[in-house]
Amino acid sequence: MGLRNLTRISPRVVARLLVISTCMVGVYFFGAGAAFYARMRSLSARESVHSYPMVATPRAERVMVFAPHCDDETLGCAGLILQTLRNGGTVRTVMVTNGDGFRTAVEQNSRSLHVGPTDYVRFAGLRQSESMSALSSLGLPKHDTRFFGYPDRGLSDLWNEHWPESDPYRSGYTNCTRSPYEMTYDSRSTYCGADLLADIKTTLRQFRPDLVTVTHPSDDHPDHAAASAFVTRALTELRADPADRAWASRTRLRYYLIHRGDWPQPQGDHRSAPLAPPVAMTNTDSRWSALALAPAEVASKSRAIERYPSQTRLMRGFLIAFARTNELYAQVDSSALQLLPKSAGDSWDDRPPVLLDPVRDDVLRDLQGGADIRSCYARVRGDRLELRIGFRQPVSARFRYRVRIRPFADLGSTPARAIVVSVGSGRVDAAPHGSAAQLAARSVRISIPWSSICEDLPGGSAAWLALAVDTSLGGVTIDSSGVRFLQVQRQ
Repeated sequence: MGLRNLTRISPRVVARLLVISTCMVGVYFFGAGAAFYARMRSLSARESVHSYPMVATPRAERVMVFAPHCDDETLGCAGLILQTLRNGGTVRTVMVTNGDGFRTAVEQNSRSLHVGPTDYVRFAGLRQSESMSALSSLGLPKHDTRFFGYPDRGLSDLWNEHWPESDPYRSGYTNCTRSPYEMTYDSRSTYCGADLLADIKTTLRQFRPDLVTVTHPSDDHPDHAAASAFVTRALTELRADPADRAWASRTRLRYYLIHRGDWPQPQGDHRSAPLAPPVAMTNTDSRWSALALAPAEVASKSRAIERYPSQTRLMRGFLIAFARTNELYAQVDSSALQLLPKSAGDSWDDRPPVLLDPVRDDVLRDLQGGADIRSCYARVRGDRLELRIGFRQPVSARFRYRVRIRPFADLGSTPARAIVVSVGSGRVDAAPHGSAAQLAARSVRISIPWSSICEDLPGGSAAWLALAVDTSLGGVTIDSSGVRFLQVQRQ
């Protein structure tokens, strides 16, 4: 009787039930999101920038600013650029991509919903001209800006999957495997990790900066996290090169943040307010410092941001929020990866983490605590690399946990692709042969044969590991640690 009654329900009633269910789910996520952002804004309001050391005003230094996209250099470092130039220093800016993969902005600029490669290339030219205008307003001569022309939204693919020139990446926007732009630093460079790293090293050698800035490794934007990895690795290789060691060892590296959760808060024009780091990033492996800006410098930065109309038309409130009474810079040091004998104990208690990740700083991470990365520990014991990745809440087989490892030899050699270990449904789905994984309480433990890490390196020996962790659910990324560098040390 019950089944027959169910079959008599009209399509209209079924439609109503579906609408009601959808609305209930929407109300739940809206309420959860509203509660999360209210809590974060309350915590942010209590955070004081004065608890962080102030950076001395740069004096007659050589400063190099790397920007993943045209405008990041102004958002993160306009005050640093102004003060360096004012005090007799020299600044050089490098735009790694032209930011041409912003489809909504390209459609608006082309006044068409049907855009193709030509439209993306044309839009890149616009963004280059906006950068020149913004930097010129800060006093930077045009000849002190370099445009690399690497693929927007493709830098993480260059780092992970397309390292050698023989395997170039093809842009999904311009359909090119090398820069199609007239204004390009080296038009011979291919869209691959090796060429991007070489271009960064060349620009650093030519300029020999005292200070280098680039986006933070934990920035939510994949291009920003990847740019951080490339610049960090380039400087590491120069410090190890006898021809460059003298100057490169004195070069300081600092990171600026653009994207993390809903930071900065509050959005909009708040020129008299200070900028504090995201609350969740104050107890991680980032050591923050602040550069104070005078009111006139804040006004100059605000005007420079306005010289990016292709961006401000779509997200002015977010962009103008970076014009505050200070700028923030973080230091993130590399960690040691110890090679221990097989007889070493199983305890992790005597080892510091190789990364500490922010928690509960995004609504997805807040709702999915079993995929919210908290920490990662690493060691080599006997013939195996062992990782213990900690999470805010108990882990679950419904999430996918993935580790990417790019090993480097002493002279910089590295495999064509990063080594990937992917754990889903409680089993290892993709990994070197002989790898194992275990889901335990609030951690995922992964074990990989050390020989498989080093097999493609000269002499079968790794000097550095670049390690990154990310989590996802149904193909949607929940958290990503960004790349941390581990220097291999024998006991």
